Amino acid sequence: MFLRCLPMVLLLIVFTGCVTRKYTIDSFPQGAMVYKDGKPIGVTPMDEHFIYYGKYNFKLVKDGYETLDVEQKIPSPWYEYPPLDFVAESLFPFEVHDIHRFSYALQPAKAVRQDEILEKAAELREKGRAVVPFAPVPEKTKGLLPLAGAK
Repeated sequence: MFLRCLPMVLLLIVFTGCVTRKYTIDSFPQGAMVYKDGKPIGVTPMDEHFIYYGKYNFKLVKDGYETLDVEQKIPSPWYEYPPLDFVAESLFPFEVHDIHRFSYALQPAKAVRQDEILEKAAELREKGRAVVPFAPVPEKTKGLLPLAGAK
C-alpha cells in the first residue's frame, strides 16, 4: 500500500511551484508616504507583494518636498505568458522570486511668497463675486394647495 501511494506523494511534493511577486519603492530622501491608487501603503523604503502585472499609480508625499505622482508599469517576465505561466506557478519544483525595485528623487518644495498668495486670493475672491447665483428660493406661502398626486 505504501509503495502504491509513494509516486503520488512524490508528485505532490515535486509539483508545488510558486511565484512570489514583490515591488520595492525607495525615495531620496527616505521617509515619504507612498499611496497606491489613492490608498496609503507605507513609508519609503517599503515593499509590497502584488498579484497582477500592469500599471500602478503611486503618489509619494513628504513635508518640504513636491508631491510626486507616478504611473509605474510592472512588466510581465517571459515565464508569465501562457502556457509557461502554468509551468512556473504549478509544476516548477522551486519558488520563483520576481522583485521589481523603483527609486524616485523628490524635489524640494518651492517657497511661495506671501504677496503671491494674497494676489491669488484676491483674484479668486473677485471671480467668486462675479458668479451669478441661482434664482432666489421663494418663501413658503400659506394657503397653496399641494400638487396633484403629492402627499
